[in-house]
Amino acid sequence: MKREKSQTSFVNIGSASLLVIFLILCLVTFAILSLSSAKSDYSFSERLAAHKTVYYEASSKAEEILDEIDKILADNAASCYENKGANLSASAFLASYTQTVQDVLDGTKLQEITLSCQPEEDTLRISYQVPAGEKQSLQVELGVTNPLHEEFYYQVLSWKLVTTQNWEGDNSLHLISISD
Repeated sequence: MKREKSQTSFVNIGSASLLVIFLILCLVTFAILSLSSAKSDYSFSERLAAHKTVYYEASSKAEEILDEIDKILADNAASCYENKGANLSASAFLASYTQTVQDVLDGTKLQEITLSCQPEEDTLRISYQVPAGEKQSLQVELGVTNPLHEEFYYQVLSWKLVTTQNWEGDNSLHLISISD
C-alpha cells in the first residue's frame, strides 16, 4: 500500500517563517535602540547648549565689567601720573597708583557685581564673580600692572568657572527595606 499523501517536513515549511520572524525582531530591537540613543543624544545636546549659553552670557557680562575696569584704570593712571608720577620713582608710583585704584574699586558695584581688591607684595589683585546659572559662577582675577613699564593696565590671572554650592554626596546603600 502506497500512501498517496506526500508528507512535507515541518522544518522545511517553518524555517523561512522563523527566519522572517527573527529578522523582524532584530530590526525592531535595533530600531528601538537607535531611537533611544538618538533621544539620549538630543537631550544631552540640549543640556550642553543651555550650559554653553549661560557660560557665554556670563563671559559677555564679565567682558563688559572688564572694559569698565580698564577705563577706570586708565583714568587713574593718567591722574596719578599728572599729579605725582613725574616726581616719583617707578616703585613709588606703582604703590601710589595701586592705592588709588584700591580706594576707587574696592567694594564698587559694576553692573550689580561687587569688585574686591586684595593688595599683594608689589601689585593689586582685583577679583569679581559673575553668576553663570544656579550652581556656578565665572570667577575673574586681574593683576594690576605698572602702567609706566607695561603696555596694559592689568593682566588676567584667572578666568574660570567655579561651583557656588557645596556638594553633598549620598554614599548610603539601601539594599533591604526592613518593615516591622
